Amino acid sequence: MNPSSDPPPSAPATPEPSRGRILTLLAAGHGVTHWFYGILTVSLPLITRDFGITYTQLGALRSVERVSNIISITASGLATDFLKDRKGILLLSLVWPSLFFSLQGFSTTFLVFGALLCTQALAGGFMWHAPARAVIGDRFPDRMGFALGVHAMGGNLAASIGPVVVGAVLAWVTWRTVFAFQFLPGIVTALFLWLLLPRLGHAPRDRRNVSYGRALRSDVLTNFPLIGVTVVAGLRSIGENLIPTFLPLYLSVEMKMGTAAIGIYLGCLALVGTVFAPIVGHMSDRWGRKSTIFISLLTGGLLIGSIPLFPSGWLLLPVVSLGGMALFAVGPIIQASGLEHAPKDIWGAAQTFMDVGRSSFSLVFPLIAGAVADLYGLSYTFYLFAIVNLVAAATILIVPRARTPIKDLKT
Repeated sequence: MNPSSDPPPSAPATPEPSRGRILTLLAAGHGVTHWFYGILTVSLPLITRDFGITYTQLGALRSVERVSNIISITASGLATDFLKDRKGILLLSLVWPSLFFSLQGFSTTFLVFGALLCTQALAGGFMWHAPARAVIGDRFPDRMGFALGVHAMGGNLAASIGPVVVGAVLAWVTWRTVFAFQFLPGIVTALFLWLLLPRLGHAPRDRRNVSYGRALRSDVLTNFPLIGVTVVAGLRSIGENLIPTFLPLYLSVEMKMGTAAIGIYLGCLALVGTVFAPIVGHMSDRWGRKSTIFISLLTGGLLIGSIPLFPSGWLLLPVVSLGGMALFAVGPIIQASGLEHAPKDIWGAAQTFMDVGRSSFSLVFPLIAGAVADLYGLSYTFYLFAIVNLVAAATILIVPRARTPIKDLKT
């Protein structure tokens, strides 16, 4: 045979990055989405004083913001199922909020600030969650609780560092100056992930089996275990929205703390969530989702609800810190529990259903909490949180276990 007739050797295929590397990159990107939120919370006392707004107005703003979040969640979930590459959704969720967060520093009125905040939420951090969780679930079917905990750890770490750093910086510059430069983290991180992340595709749906619409009806909209987990996620998210909003105001108004001290409190609140997220995730992989979720919600509700019982500010630090377990560490475990009740090929829709459900719960409660704070005082917002968390803990007990754990599903 003529050697020249042999086909040329094919170029070596580019090796697929390890799943550990992908998880690390996703956790880093998740951290940037939470960085913005951490800066907002520590700045709230200064923003409310600058614009002269009431607690009810602040609660109304957070409620309207949830509408933007619902739009973002819905678009992200559908894109996760239908787009061939999920990488673009992740990059958009970094660039978009960084630009609009910077513009908020130039707001002339509270209405302009609120409009920019809601515009930021349209393609902000909530758009990150569905594609990132789906990628993690695909690559870690045997340890999804732990992997989602590591992913959450990236977000919580940024949420703990941001308030401490910015709280100290705010003693020297205005909140407007801090906001104006926040376009840098999102754009730099998006460029970094664009270079290092591989294509994050997924297997196409088996359309010969059942239509997407029928799958939505049978496996999502009428999936009662998934609905039960969504209720629990919604009740927990009420506290996730209430406490970072009203805790800094409580520390500023009732405890007379400065921004640096408030930043330390908010940092410790998120730091405990950072430490506990993979631990709680591993516990749920080993000993079950329901028991882990129940203990976390019960403990966190009692701790956060007891904040007004402590007269001295610094005595609150360990209570607030441990309460972060309910706010941050248990969230990924609830998501893992929900995904175990849905087929893998519609995980985007399942996450959309859960995230829209929990955002809907949070739509009204910030307004209620703001009115309660104006009428009765900021202390009552923590009592409200405790009640909601205890209801969530009781609700998870009646949700059945998943019949087929994710680790037993065929990939």
